[in-house]
Amino acid sequence: MIPLIFSTITGNAFKLAAAAAEAVPDHCGPYNIRYITDEVVDMFDTFIISYWCNHGTADDDTIALLSRMKDKNIIIIGTLGAARDSKHGEDVFRNVNELVSKQNRLVGHYLCRGSIDLKRTARKLRIPEGVKGHLSPERFERQKESLGHPDSAELEGVKTAVAGFLAQLEQANPVNPNSNNATCGCTNCKHTNSDQAAKA
Repeated sequence: MIPLIFSTITGNAFKLAAAAAEAVPDHCGPYNIRYITDEVVDMFDTFIISYWCNHGTADDDTIALLSRMKDKNIIIIGTLGAARDSKHGEDVFRNVNELVSKQNRLVGHYLCRGSIDLKRTARKLRIPEGVKGHLSPERFERQKESLGHPDSAELEGVKTAVAGFLAQLEQANPVNPNSNNATCGCTNCKHTNSDQAAKA
């Protein structure tokens, strides 16, 4: 069984994790990252983690979870506000790859665009130019292009990508990616996906 874990403030990463779950026949979750205990980390060898981009890398909760893991197989999926094929998108992709690979085995990485919370970023328009955190009107307009993402094509894309990553993992290790065939065992297994999303 492979647990899916998401970290989100906008719901983007949950959408990605829920879509990815459709490509993983033997899974549990998706679960909110803040409910993942060390017991759960120790129980499994393979994880699918859905993150959101923050300051050019994964969000703080994802960074903290990865620091608690060692020698795990990690499929990492995530969203960022900028276009995936932008320089920023490439930088995030590289930085997250390096982050995962520090203590664990990177199986695969899928990154796509996600909607920005414009109400939250609009507050930065009031910060004077030259002061840390300032957001220019031009950049704010570009952020509007993120609305509606991840779209249906990107959600289908994550399914295809995760299925491919799992196939690669199975070829490299014919044994079940998680040697523990028991159910997840964490207290959240009794919750539905919508229950977990409500707690995000």
